[in-house]
Amino acid sequence: MPYLRRSRGIVWATPPGTCPEGEVEVVLAELKAELAKAVPYVLVIDLSHAAIPDAVQRSKLAAHIRDNDKEIRRWVRGIGLILTSSLVRGVVTAIFWVSPPPIPSKIFSTQSEAAEWAQSLIDGARAMP
Repeated sequence: MPYLRRSRGIVWATPPGTCPEGEVEVVLAELKAELAKAVPYVLVIDLSHAAIPDAVQRSKLAAHIRDNDKEIRRWVRGIGLILTSSLVRGVVTAIFWVSPPPIPSKIFSTQSEAAEWAQSLIDGARAMP
């Protein structure tokens, strides 16, 4: 099952509600494929129903950010995270502390807030020469 969808310059990622073995790799492979398209976008990850990643999965997420730093800086205009759980906010903060995103990032509690922010980044990029 694909976890990513693209809509008008925004790539929406919705990881699974449970995190069985191998699912983090599927999500990361989809993110890597999106980077390979070489088209600018804003990434919004909806973690409102996602499982909390374990230590190995967190390590893989941090490694993805580190290993794809150049491509992320070039193609991703920003990353928005939709989080409703304070526990998940803590996990994401820890991941970003270990491997800070090389692009603007912001945490939201609703999809509409994240979409508004993402669209503002897209509009701002279009306005630049």
